[in-house]
Amino acid sequence: MSTFKFPQYLEKLVSKLSDLPDGKILAEALATGKDFITLLQHQEVKGITDIRTIEGQAPQNIIGEPINTNFYDYIDNIIRPQIASGEISDGKQSKYDDRKVRWSGAGVKGNWFRRNEVLYLEVGPTTYPRYRQDIERTKAESLQLMLKGLEKYNEPFGYFTRTIGVTVIPISKQGSVYIGERSPNVDCPGLLNFVAGLATFNEIQANINFYADAQRELEEELGICMELNNSNTQFIGIAGNPFTSENDLIFIVQTSVSEDHFESQILTEHSRLVRLKNKSDAENLLDQGLLPGENTKKAIAYASRIGLEYLVKYIF
Repeated sequence: MSTFKFPQYLEKLVSKLSDLPDGKILAEALATGKDFITLLQHQEVKGITDIRTIEGQAPQNIIGEPINTNFYDYIDNIIRPQIASGEISDGKQSKYDDRKVRWSGAGVKGNWFRRNEVLYLEVGPTTYPRYRQDIERTKAESLQLMLKGLEKYNEPFGYFTRTIGVTVIPISKQGSVYIGERSPNVDCPGLLNFVAGLATFNEIQANINFYADAQRELEEELGICMELNNSNTQFIGIAGNPFTSENDLIFIVQTSVSEDHFESQILTEHSRLVRLKNKSDAENLLDQGLLPGENTKKAIAYASRIGLEYLVKYIF
């Protein structure tokens, strides 16, 4: 689809979003071309020490008749037949599990609530191939699909996967952080981001564990083996990409690992790690896209940007 339709889709979508709760937040991000949006502010999740899930909805069919998107019906009717046919894997046939976690809900944000120190997120099942469609779609196509969701279900992301991932920002023993530049052989090559990955799906919804995902990503990407707990880990919010519907839970982790550990790692998903040692380094990256000592602008992953903003304001 040619991009000349983008302005007309945008104008129509912004108008429709104005009456939706939190619609203005999404409309502003889309209108200004931002690829990041803060969905849960750190003030809203301050003091959260546990994140649990409740059953939600899968994405609706983009083409064809509407389907039942209830959590277990979608697993039975869509995901299991795809596994049986070899279209996707559940991690038994190969090391990769194509089943993914979706933040579900009818608004700009997925459904959530907190009780005391526990945050509850409504989640549903989705798949990696559907996620790939979201991140490979043009912006004009994304706007058109949002319009379709609003017209059919009053839900801008009803046809999107809204995958949940985790972004983890480990702080070294010396107080610095390292941001990575993604390798050419992974999704989004060249993009700057901290430790990150999609959440692990479980057919028993209550067993989905975002803290375990964060702990696993730290070990896999940086060789940091530690138990995340309330003394060393702070959940600071949820960020999203307004065009692709992705969401990341963001964690700050104080490690006992020295800078030597970061600089000696054999990296699997990043081509390099770059140290940000102070507030000035982080601000220059945020404001100008420049890493310390470099003059080539770099793009920053949406959740890593929100994490950097937090570091500048509260940590450095």
